[in-house]
Amino acid sequence: MNNDIKKYKTKSGKTRYQIRIYAGKYKANGQSNFIRKKGFKSLNEAENAYISIKHDLKNGTYVTEKPKHVRFKEVYRKWINVYANGVKESTLATTIRILEGHVLPELGNMYVDEITVVKCQQAVNKWFKQAPKTFKRYIRYANDVFKYAEHLELISSSPMDKVIRPKQKKDEKDVERLYTEKRSKKFYTKKELKIFLEYAKEYKLKAYAFFQILGYGGLRRGEALALQWRDVDFINHTLTINKTVSKGLNNRCLIQTPKTKASVRTISLDDETIEVLKEWQHEQLRERNDANVIPIGINNSKAVNNLYLFEGMKHNYPTNFPMSETTAFTWNDAIAKKAGLPHINLHGFRHTHASLLFDARIPVEEAKARLGHEKITTTIDIYTHLTKQREEETAMDFAKFMHRAE
Repeated sequence: MNNDIKKYKTKSGKTRYQIRIYAGKYKANGQSNFIRKKGFKSLNEAENAYISIKHDLKNGTYVTEKPKHVRFKEVYRKWINVYANGVKESTLATTIRILEGHVLPELGNMYVDEITVVKCQQAVNKWFKQAPKTFKRYIRYANDVFKYAEHLELISSSPMDKVIRPKQKKDEKDVERLYTEKRSKKFYTKKELKIFLEYAKEYKLKAYAFFQILGYGGLRRGEALALQWRDVDFINHTLTINKTVSKGLNNRCLIQTPKTKASVRTISLDDETIEVLKEWQHEQLRERNDANVIPIGINNSKAVNNLYLFEGMKHNYPTNFPMSETTAFTWNDAIAKKAGLPHINLHGFRHTHASLLFDARIPVEEAKARLGHEKITTTIDIYTHLTKQREEETAMDFAKFMHRAE
């Protein structure tokens, strides 16, 4: 007898036959799929059914059953492995943080074929309340997982396609809140930046050099942290930006190329910034020597060039690896507090630089190149955020115009 055909006894003692046929593996979980049939009254009946099913499998006309009850989190694990092959590690890390931090807690344990539009809408409503500015990203990544489930033929369509995305109400309270946000401190005036840098110089030379680069160069924080001395041209007074620091898996530090070609650029530096960097370079080399690191002379250009401007420290020992952004956060908080200035985040220094470019009447095309914007519209949007000083000048100019004798 065929080993796939077996005889068995029913509870009433009657003889029956059952068959088991291997039908490949499930796409969803890689488990073996067996077709099982039972209840045949004779061996001949069982053999005929066996032959018929084998024939249909060979010709591709037999529709195998789908695996039952595959959870959303199982599909996610399959999808993330495919997704990881086409993105940078920093992008992968961000995606994982969003899905595992927000999406899986809501949908992870549910069976993917039982998740309804209603359940998805409930999750979306919750995400909107928690993160009104970023909840759409949660929807997009959740939908990517559903689309993969659809690809695996676990579901016929994604329920996330049919959700309604909440919108913020524009009632009086919201208008007031939006106005407050618009007027909140996001960048410094020229005077405030100078005060901040004065206190930064007193605080620590390394911090002073870091914020001088942000304020006078307009770099993104990741670009500043990734700078090496090879990027500074003391003769021609230029700075080359061609890499950035990002967070990878398990929050490990990554040095990688910027996302856009426009971000790779060489900008001019003013004399003051060049002098600050020279002073910091000498101090950095002195600190390394004092810490019993292999001495590097200022004339050893190859060794110096490989150093990061703002290298991390571990137990007061230089690591020759970019310092953590947390260190910069701490500096920023401490200096602003000591100077009695309102707090702005690190990106606010880039915004400060852009606003001062506007005040200096720098053409928008030149500002775009200096800031490394991919689209001119980004620069224009920033230029429309006038500084307080510029607003006052506009008001004064208008008043003078109105009182001018005709």
